[in-house]
Amino acid sequence: MSVQLRQKELKNKGKSFYLDIYHNGKRHYEFLGIRINTKEDSPAKRKEKTELAKTIRSQREIELISEGTNYTPKHKKKIDFLEYYRVYLANYQKKDKRMIKYSFEKFINYINEKSFQATELTTKVCEGYKDYLISPEAGLSGETPQNYFSRFKKVLRAASNDGLFRESPANGIIFKNSDDSDKLKKEVLTADELKILHKTYCGSDEVKRAFLFACFTGLGIAEIRKLKWKAVNNNRLKTYREKTGSEINIPLSSSAINLIGQKKNSENLIFDIAISDNAISKDLKAWTKRAKIDKNITFYCGRHTFAVQLLSNGANLKTVSDCMGHKNTRHTIKYLNYVDSLKDSAISNLPEL
Repeated sequence: MSVQLRQKELKNKGKSFYLDIYHNGKRHYEFLGIRINTKEDSPAKRKEKTELAKTIRSQREIELISEGTNYTPKHKKKIDFLEYYRVYLANYQKKDKRMIKYSFEKFINYINEKSFQATELTTKVCEGYKDYLISPEAGLSGETPQNYFSRFKKVLRAASNDGLFRESPANGIIFKNSDDSDKLKKEVLTADELKILHKTYCGSDEVKRAFLFACFTGLGIAEIRKLKWKAVNNNRLKTYREKTGSEINIPLSSSAINLIGQKKNSENLIFDIAISDNAISKDLKAWTKRAKIDKNITFYCGRHTFAVQLLSNGANLKTVSDCMGHKNTRHTIKYLNYVDSLKDSAISNLPEL
């Protein structure tokens, strides 16, 4: 194993530092982004850049030597975990990026610090963050706390792979939500309530159309914002879930067709929603209050409403799972349990003779 500091001559007669690394029988090069301009850099500045390159070389050598051991290089112990989290998030491109972002924001709220060294992140801190997520102070509900903690652990695994920890401090911490996993945790609108909302002034026609369309298709706000006319052909909707990438291929009901109106250019957006998700939530709350519906309705409730309406009208579990874009029926069972509870409630309210 060897780590050699080398220089590459540049066209402007300057130099660029890079590492020539030979490790585990393989050679690769790592350019450090440190350049010396022989015309503009003063002797002192050239020396400073050269010393920095030498320091990085030494650190990289220590990292390679300590691989497979319990030793954590000193320079990695001083890394700010919050800064690492920011960099990880900036470079992350998968579909759950927003969830990781929100988890980061909640972690900052929890520790209430502007910087947080990796050495400070202990199992006790991780346990405390988990408890914070399910506390009233965090303002979260349903599956959200568990989802946030899952993304937090994902970042910790990456940090462990990068050498910040010998192993993730969250290893062995099991998140047990206080709610039963097979119960529906969001409000659902009935068919009569949908009719009332359709007749009630919303404040934003686009939000009104989009939410009601979600109730008849199961789409979330992320899909609604990006939905183009090319996704609709012969009164059929074909698109993909933003969260999982699963295909959604369903016929549109007459109500859904009426909500989107006449087809336009295939590349045009069906819904022109320029406001933030928070603004949408405010519109929904004012709208349902105006309609005298005493339920805490969020945009995601439209998705739940769609699933429950399908089951209530005789669709089987597999059909609903496919319409929702679920990869299996495990996530769909909660809707079936909800419908069963409605049946129990209806029967218990039958009049006595």
